[in-house]
Parts: sequence; C-alpha cells; structure tokens
Amino acid sequence: MVVKGYFIQYKFIIPSEIKHSSYTYQKLFRALYGYTQAVFKSNGKSYRYHRRGVLSDVPYLRPGKNCVITPQGALTKLLDFFKTGKNPAHLWKWKGDWKAVYYMNEKNIEDREATKALEESMERQYVLSASESHENLASEMSVLLQKQPSGIDKNYAALLSKEAEKLVSLDWFKQLYSKSEKLSNFYNNYKKLKAMK
Repeated sequence: MVVKGYFIQYKFIIPSEIKHSSYTYQKLFRALYGYTQAVFKSNGKSYRYHRRGVLSDVPYLRPGKNCVITPQGALTKLLDFFKTGKNPAHLWKWKGDWKAVYYMNEKNIEDREATKALEESMERQYVLSASESHENLASEMSVLLQKQPSGIDKNYAALLSKEAEKLVSLDWFKQLYSKSEKLSNFYNNYKKLKAMK
C-alpha cells in the first residue's frame, strides 16, 4: 500500500552580506522544524521547553538536505511560511531579507515509511502540563486516562484531545493507524478523551 505525499525541495536565499554560518540560518531551520531549549536556573533546576516549528505538528520524511515529504494537510502551512515567514518558533515582526524558492511534486510513499513518520511525529508532540512543564502528548493522554473519572480535569482532557486531533485528522493517519500499535493506542486514547464532556 502507498499513500500520497508532497515532495518539496527548498532553498533559502539570503542577502550576500549575511554569512552562511550566521544565526539567521539557524533561526530559519528552527522556524521550520522546531527545537528544544534548555534553561538552567540559578537554583540548580533545569527546564526543557519545546518550541514548535511549522512542521512540528505533522509527520514528514527528510530524504535529503533541504527537502521534505509531507502529507497534503501540511502543505499550506509550509508554503505560507516560505511566503510570509509566519511560524510558531519565532514571533518575527517582519519576514526579513530572505526568500525561499522551492520545487514541489506529488510522490507515492510506502506505508511503512509514512507509518514511521507518523510515529516520530507523535513522539514530537508536546503540551504544557498542569505543572507548567512540556510533556509528551501521548504520555499525558495515557497518564490522564489512568486516573479515576472523578480525578480527571475535563478542561485538560479537552486540550489534549484538541492537540491529538491535529495528528489523527491527517489522511496518512486515517489510512495507516491500524498498522501500528503505537498509533492505534494513540487513536483509542484520543477517542476516550474526546468522549469526555
């Protein structure tokens, strides 16, 4: 079985006075793929914050440098980023002196590759927990569902359900979740949380 995807090869064009090793390049790739920031406090505690990128919420394959294969649902966000610079990692006031050129084509993806991309995407999903730390979405869903019904925060359950819906609503997920125990468990937990009113 194969699923449909979009192959996008891109190149960032930056003014010649900006060095290739500049922080500008790092910011562009962080804006695209997201990143993890470690913060160390003077009291010895450390915190990890997961900053989302344009592609953080969706499965993707990276077959080579400066290219990515995404499901159709991710295409609009990616092309919007190339045009406007809008992204969740950096709140830029203006796009900056860069542009992106890209080549795009439809591609058939083997189901095992797309399933692996979905599982990796599920592991990249984080939510801000009640303790104000970034926790893995799938883990938080499991932990919440292990509580007694009277101990479940319905607002938090709704938040987790809404975040999970970003993944389960994708065509790849709908076509392939039954081929993976991890994805099936994620989907079952999503349905349980969504049913809580």
